[in-house]
Amino acid sequence: MKNNYKEGPMLIDCTLRDGGYYNKWDFESSLIKKYLYAVASAGINFVEIGFRTLKNDNYLGPLAYCTETFLSEFEFPNLLQLGVMINASEIRENEDFLSTMKKLFPVSASSSKISLIRIATTLKDLEYAIKAGKWLKNNQYKVGINLMQIATLDIKEIQDFSSQIKDFHPDVIFFADSTGTLKINNISSIIKGLRSNWQGEIGIHAHDNMHRALTNTLEAYKNGAKWLDSTVNGLGRGPGNTKTEELVFELKGVNDENIDFLPLIDLIQNEFSVLKEKYKWGSSPFYYLSGKNKIHPTYIQNMLNDNSYRNEDIYASIKELSKQKSNLFSNNKLQKSRNYFSESICGDWAPKKVFSNKEVLLIAPGESIRVHKKSIEKFILKKTPLVVVLNNLKIIREELINYRIACHPIRILSDLDKYKEFSQPLIVPTSSLKKWSEIKIEIDTLNFGLQVKENIFEYSEKSCKIPYPLVMAYALAMLNSGNSKFIYLAGFDGYQNGDKRSNQVEHIWDLYNKDKKNIKIISLTDTTYNINKGSLHSYL
Repeated sequence: MKNNYKEGPMLIDCTLRDGGYYNKWDFESSLIKKYLYAVASAGINFVEIGFRTLKNDNYLGPLAYCTETFLSEFEFPNLLQLGVMINASEIRENEDFLSTMKKLFPVSASSSKISLIRIATTLKDLEYAIKAGKWLKNNQYKVGINLMQIATLDIKEIQDFSSQIKDFHPDVIFFADSTGTLKINNISSIIKGLRSNWQGEIGIHAHDNMHRALTNTLEAYKNGAKWLDSTVNGLGRGPGNTKTEELVFELKGVNDENIDFLPLIDLIQNEFSVLKEKYKWGSSPFYYLSGKNKIHPTYIQNMLNDNSYRNEDIYASIKELSKQKSNLFSNNKLQKSRNYFSESICGDWAPKKVFSNKEVLLIAPGESIRVHKKSIEKFILKKTPLVVVLNNLKIIREELINYRIACHPIRILSDLDKYKEFSQPLIVPTSSLKKWSEIKIEIDTLNFGLQVKENIFEYSEKSCKIPYPLVMAYALAMLNSGNSKFIYLAGFDGYQNGDKRSNQVEHIWDLYNKDKKNIKIISLTDTTYNINKGSLHSYL
């Protein structure tokens, strides 16, 4: 195999195309101009500035279309060539092939600002990618075929791909690590598989789920891949990509008179630091897990951007998605992955047996519990309420606690060993958990049923319906089902401004307060929630 490591690479920066998933490809013109100058100064050969698409069912910014009119507004630095990406799936979805291609590319390459067209494809759509590629080649465009989901393909599928592509003769074929899963020792075997029938140029597009994007890109270069993708500061969907600055630092000399890294550094330190604070791209434990389990990063990105998902919800969805093929994003599959309490399953324990007409102290893990620990214990000894604590809280003396309550499956299963240390019964939706996990809960439990249903707070003799699998809501529904006399709260301090969890909790309180039949409550410790407030110390 020919080794191109000693030859110059072809560097493609696709920052605005890949980063457009965050802002609908709606970057300001001033930023685009600074970006073009910065990457050209750093030695980038090609800029893949955006997409070409005909889709128009939602607002998208100009870089989703990259029309010739829009591109004519910019002066592109000398030696910097321009590219766009199209999706083979869009070619497949449009029945009139010639009309579609002419609308996408109304002028030939000689009259266009664009010289390189990359066609993103899966094996399923390869015939459409080849058909579009031939048409583009006839119109003098450089063509790259970008094979996605490479980590999900075996060596035979890769060899079959190269066999199908060899008679077409694109300018370059790329392999994209869409799930960010590849290890360094995968790279050479992939390139050998491509080389089985293909002797043209090869490129790589790496994602950084598992912090391997730069390493994998350099390894591909050493093994003969000449075209290398990157994005400024790694800006890209989900965990992001190989960082342009790191790639050029590795491959371009700081003393090369044709290279100036300073504009790129300034761009990152100024404009891109603001963008990163806003869009929060980059790897994280969740993206790492998605890479390890070959889950498409859009699942994680959507969950992180959705205020209804907590950490335990994201983790639970990853566990579910890892049990099935999830390398392609499906919103329907995402919704199903979190519906672990979607069915109506009744419990077999009625809270009225112990809580009817009893005063109850419900304790959450707010910092106020630590601050007022002694006073809370004095309150319990004086008022003798039934004491229920959320999850595995341990601050209050064990002998003063009557029951523990939990409902989120991930929290319950991860805390099982802790619950075994406690003497109190655990109130938990056991029958629903059996549908979700085969792990046996070998502790003393009281099975109060749970169904999660949007915008509903209801309870019956042995089960409840709440809008989120939050233990606070489950506990309130259980105590109302039990016909408690009065509910005191402690430790319900509230979340800091901006914490996405606060929206869910406030929603629960709104639903609770709307029904005047619900049991009266009072918070004994300070809280930011819209609930009745009192003072613990007035009872002592």
